[in-house]
Amino acid sequence: MFWKIFITPWALKRYFFLPVDKMPPDAKFAATERCPWRDILLEGVVHDNNAYSVGGIEGHAGLFGTAGDVFDLLSELMAVYQGAVSTGVFDIDLTQCFLSINKQNGRALGFDTPSSKDSSCGRYFSKRTVGHLGFTGTSFWMDLDRAIVVILLTNRVHPSRYNNRIKAFRPKLHDAVMENLSNVRSLKC
Repeated sequence: MFWKIFITPWALKRYFFLPVDKMPPDAKFAATERCPWRDILLEGVVHDNNAYSVGGIEGHAGLFGTAGDVFDLLSELMAVYQGAVSTGVFDIDLTQCFLSINKQNGRALGFDTPSSKDSSCGRYFSKRTVGHLGFTGTSFWMDLDRAIVVILLTNRVHPSRYNNRIKAFRPKLHDAVMENLSNVRSLKC
């Protein structure tokens, strides 16, 4: 259902879900981890145990895609949030509701927001920022004030889910990107 409503109309050819009873397409995938309870090296199959248990397709996990497609998706989301006409994927009122940050609790519906201390988005994203942190190491942060999107598709769980160094890496990466953007934007042409 999600596929028909969301992905197909938008023609994102590199996004796909893969039910657990189907073989992965002939493509290259980064291996995630040697799954202790499935006793296989996961490659081209959903990593999330809950999504796997219900067939591999869930709203929170199981979607495969490229960084370019993630960027296209987030750019569309940002544009609709800022009032641009949607391509039909996102409703403007619903998008603004989901991306608005609640002043009382600092949260957004369905998205992470920067932590007040040691945030994974680093030091430079505005308070009006939303994002997502995936268990396997993927993440994105979207600064709604500055229209900046940073996407990180990586794999912290290979060969084992006990690697937590991503927590120190993410803020360093985001700070480096934001510092570079700040330097680039301050150049006079």
